[in-house]
Amino acid sequence: MNDIAVFYCFARSGGTLINRCLGCIKDNLVLSEVNPHGALLPVENQALDWLKLVSSDQFKNFHDLNYGQKISFLNKNASALNKHLIIRDWSTLNFLRNVYWEYFSPSMILEQGLYLSNYDLQANCVVVTRQSACVYESIVRCFPDQIHLSVEEFSESYLAYAKAVCNYPVIHFEKFCAEPEVQFQKLCGYLGVKFERSFLTQFHRFNQCTGDNQLSSPSKSRTATEIMVPTKKRNSKTWQVASTNENCRKADELLGYEI
Repeated sequence: MNDIAVFYCFARSGGTLINRCLGCIKDNLVLSEVNPHGALLPVENQALDWLKLVSSDQFKNFHDLNYGQKISFLNKNASALNKHLIIRDWSTLNFLRNVYWEYFSPSMILEQGLYLSNYDLQANCVVVTRQSACVYESIVRCFPDQIHLSVEEFSESYLAYAKAVCNYPVIHFEKFCAEPEVQFQKLCGYLGVKFERSFLTQFHRFNQCTGDNQLSSPSKSRTATEIMVPTKKRNSKTWQVASTNENCRKADELLGYEI
């Protein structure tokens, strides 16, 4: 089987920052927030415009391939150039409703690996996580479509996600921000991709990805030129209800947080 790098990250858990850190290293090619059931920016557009792994002459035929065939094609092209293709899985799509209008009922399972294995692709995986109360507070605050998301629905979805990813290597986003070089080197090792210390000074220049750059009001982390430890909004009612929710606490425990 052919190796391919996959990192999982729930919405508002640091995925865009990790994407930028990986992508600013020239031999790493990141497909940003893609999933067998949808993508914020279609795979074929990223492959043509950002990754340069598909030519304009190939675009029509590539567009007509199914998801697994597209990833297999891109992985082979990247390998031929001695580069690493990395999938940033759009994990939230599989676990939370109202994320993507064409996909109404989340399956509550990680689907990326299932599709990849059908095309002899062996995923080297890592999970980037953030404490559940911070995730819930940020989702409700940042996404207009999720403003009425109840803590009960969120916690059920997040616990299902935690159960699905907890057996993979886990990098806590909070710890990554506190000691970025150490944690990023670990992350690149898990993925089997290139690591360079230059990410510390170059990540903020990399914009060929989805995430914070699509918010109507850019977050502090999106405009920062250095990696900073995120603050917990403990005075927020959404943070408070999630911090005492039993499912959220179970999810945090599964992901290695002290309760």
